[in-house]
Amino acid sequence: MRKKVVKKSEVKKSNNLKEIFSIVLKSVIIVSVSVVIALCYTGLRAVTVDNNKNQNQPVSISPTVAETTQENVQPTSTPSPTATATKVYQIPSQYKYLFQPVSKKEDIHKVHNIEEAKVLYESGKALFIDARGTQEYKQSHIKGAIDISVGEAPSKIPQLKDVLKDKVLVTYCHGVGCHLSDKVAYALFDAGYRKIAIYFGGWPQWLQANLPIEEYQPPEEYKHLFVEADNENKIQEITLDDAKFLYDNMLANFIDVDYQDNYNKIHIDRAVAFPVDKVEQYLPGYDNFLKQKPVVIYCHGSGGKSRKVAKKLYEAGYKKILLFINGLKQWEKANYPIYKNPNVR
Repeated sequence: MRKKVVKKSEVKKSNNLKEIFSIVLKSVIIVSVSVVIALCYTGLRAVTVDNNKNQNQPVSISPTVAETTQENVQPTSTPSPTATATKVYQIPSQYKYLFQPVSKKEDIHKVHNIEEAKVLYESGKALFIDARGTQEYKQSHIKGAIDISVGEAPSKIPQLKDVLKDKVLVTYCHGVGCHLSDKVAYALFDAGYRKIAIYFGGWPQWLQANLPIEEYQPPEEYKHLFVEADNENKIQEITLDDAKFLYDNMLANFIDVDYQDNYNKIHIDRAVAFPVDKVEQYLPGYDNFLKQKPVVIYCHGSGGKSRKVAKKLYEAGYKKILLFINGLKQWEKANYPIYKNPNVR
C-alpha cells in the first residue's frame, strides 16, 4: 500500500487558513458583543431619561386613589417664578421742574392745571396735603393725601417728619381764591422743606377731573343718611340721634327754612337761614353749599314749611336732603347747641 506523502507547503497553507478563520471568528464575536452592549446601553439610557421626565410631571390621581395613596405620593417641586421688571414712571421732561427744590418762598412751584397735578400724583414721588380742615378731610379727600390744616401746621409738621421726608409736598384747598394751601406751604418751607408745590386748582378741579379720591365711610347704622331720595315722596325723615351724629361730625349742612324774623330770634347753632318764602331767590347763590353734603331741613313748627322747601329742592335737582321734623323743639329740649338773640324776647 502506497503511503500518502503530504508536502510541507500544503501543511503550511492549511495552518494559515486556520489562523485566518480564527481571526475572522474572533472579530465577529467582538462585533456582536459590541452591538449587544450598545443596544443595552441605549435602551437603559432611554428608560432613565423617560423616568426623569416623569418625575418632573405633576402627579394626577383620581379622588378615590388619592384617598388611599395620599401618604405615598411625594409633593412635586414648584419652579421658581420668573422675575419681572418693575415699571418705572417716566416723568415727562416738561414737568421735571416740579420735582426740583426751591430756595425762596416766592419760588415755590405753582400748579394751576390738572395735567401738572396728575403728573405729580402718578409719579409716586409726591405727597398731597389737604389744607381745608380736618372735618372736610374726613368727609373726602384726594386719595393718599394727609391732613395738615393751617392752625395745626406748626405742631403737626414736626410730628410727620418721617412721612414728609424725601417727597414733593403738594398742598391744596378749595381751589382758586383759597389761600389755606399757600399758608401750609409756607409753614413747610419754614420747617426746612424745599420740594414744595401749591396746587391752586385744588379740590374742585380734582373732583371735576374724576381723579382718585377717598370718601368717608359712616358706621352701618348711619349709612342711610347719605343716600339720595328716589322721589320727592321718599325724602327721609331723620331722628334727633341722626341729626346729632351729622352735626357733631360736620357731615351735613343744616338749613333753617322758617321766616327770617324767626331765624333771627333763635336757630340751631351753625344752621343757615333759607327762608321758605325766598327759596327761588336763594337757590343760585347756595348751589355749591347744597351740593357739598347732605342737607338737613328744619323749621320752627310741625314740619309744613320743611316739606314745602324739601319738595322745591328736590325739583331743582338736590337729592341728598333730609327732613328733621319738629327739629328745633327736639334740639332745644335736648340742650344741644342753640343760638338765641339776646336782644330779642
